[in-house]
Amino acid sequence: MAKVSVSTQVPAGVEKVWQLAVDLPREGEWNSMHEGFSGDVPTVLGEGTTYRQRVKLMGMPAEITWRVTTAQAPGLLEQKGDGPMGVTAINRWLIEPSESGSNVTLEMEFAGGALAGPMAMMVEKQARSATEASLAKFSALLA
Repeated sequence: MAKVSVSTQVPAGVEKVWQLAVDLPREGEWNSMHEGFSGDVPTVLGEGTTYRQRVKLMGMPAEITWRVTTAQAPGLLEQKGDGPMGVTAINRWLIEPSESGSNVTLEMEFAGGALAGPMAMMVEKQARSATEASLAKFSALLA
């Protein structure tokens, strides 16, 4: 299993951060792994929302079918996804107030037989870099 947790401070309140995090059509503005969507794109994420996203990690394209399992505004958003070759994923947003705005943590987990052995470490390293770049873009949109 590969796990990534990246945190950053953003210069906006939790409500504004939440609004951007659940605004699915804007994901391409900040998510460096995002390649596009397949099918209908919900305008806002909420519990039970499902959608298909095309992503690229380590130069490899994949399609993930996401399902929002938890949407507790404005602090917790969790999605579970099913990808190719039996890979499953979890994306979790944690948004907490801070003195200068909000502390945002994005956690990702990937599991499945295709990630056995050293592949998990490679995915973890690439996902960490992509998540750091994504959160930097996300923060800039809130400035």
